[in-house]
Amino acid sequence: MAVTPIEVFVAAGADRWHEAQALRAHELVRLVPTPRHATVLLVAGTILESERAALDRVHDQLPHPREVVTWDEIAAAVDMADDVVDAVAFEIVGRADAVVADPTTSSPTRLPDEETHEWRDVGPFGQGGEGMMGGTPYGRAMAMTADDRDGLRLDRLQLRLGPFLGQLPGGLVADVALQGEVIQSIEFACAGSAPVVTGDRSVPVARRLLWLSHALHVQGLDAFAVRAARLARRSSGVGDDSRLASDFSSLRRRLRWTGLRSALRDVGDRDGVDTWARWSAHLDAISASLDGADPRLSPAGGSMPITAAELAETITGLTLTDAVSTIIGFDIDVPAMTTAAVEP
Repeated sequence: MAVTPIEVFVAAGADRWHEAQALRAHELVRLVPTPRHATVLLVAGTILESERAALDRVHDQLPHPREVVTWDEIAAAVDMADDVVDAVAFEIVGRADAVVADPTTSSPTRLPDEETHEWRDVGPFGQGGEGMMGGTPYGRAMAMTADDRDGLRLDRLQLRLGPFLGQLPGGLVADVALQGEVIQSIEFACAGSAPVVTGDRSVPVARRLLWLSHALHVQGLDAFAVRAARLARRSSGVGDDSRLASDFSSLRRRLRWTGLRSALRDVGDRDGVDTWARWSAHLDAISASLDGADPRLSPAGGSMPITAAELAETITGLTLTDAVSTIIGFDIDVPAMTTAAVEP
């Protein structure tokens, strides 16, 4: 009998983000890109005090009935690391079934049901009395037209991405100015000038495969993302790994027909290395690890560290879609923050 998976949104800190991707391999759950489609909020890893408000906003976007499951509490009760994913999946299913059976136990709303900013200025729509421009309705400045990088005059939209945006690594926060879908400026609020690590030879093959699973999900290739997550579980000792190398080779061959190469070539070029070259270097490293060879990335993969400021320079002028693909290619290791962690 087919089992309908429980839809889960993951809010993960930087220290558990990769591990949480392993749930893509589990048939009992399905990771969704928005909390509005989820029944369960999975909180994984260290949640910082500075991230508390963002976590509460994500929580309140889940429709009732909803439940919250904490990865670290379950992991602490499991003896074998390889069993954590199964234990988390089973807990998610049990808690989801219980809250659906009795909706009165649904996790209560955390934030007050009110606007975060008061209505301001004199016009009926907060426009400041000068037509529809220049006002600050609810304390938010209205988007104003400005010349973009191509000489067009478009509304400039300021927004913050992260720290729990499914397309980006856990804990990463980016303040972005957009005109259309083109990034006019971007600043990584949490990364500062700390190095963004790529090409670390000590990274286990399981983590590389989980990186690939997330990357394929972001590209809309969810069937391939599931296969990569299952290979990651096998590489960490869950299941038969006798055909692991050949199964990965089969997956990589199939990726040639997806159009990924065409989509990522000449995107995010830095020092003559584009996003497709970085992705290919990750794939080469996985193949090398599974074949028992040296897994270090080739020079074409951009194995030298890059600062957050350099990354921002690289993706400015790209569309938001291409920028996300470029960020993923660098495999960002979000630095630990000094702010104290809080209970989820």
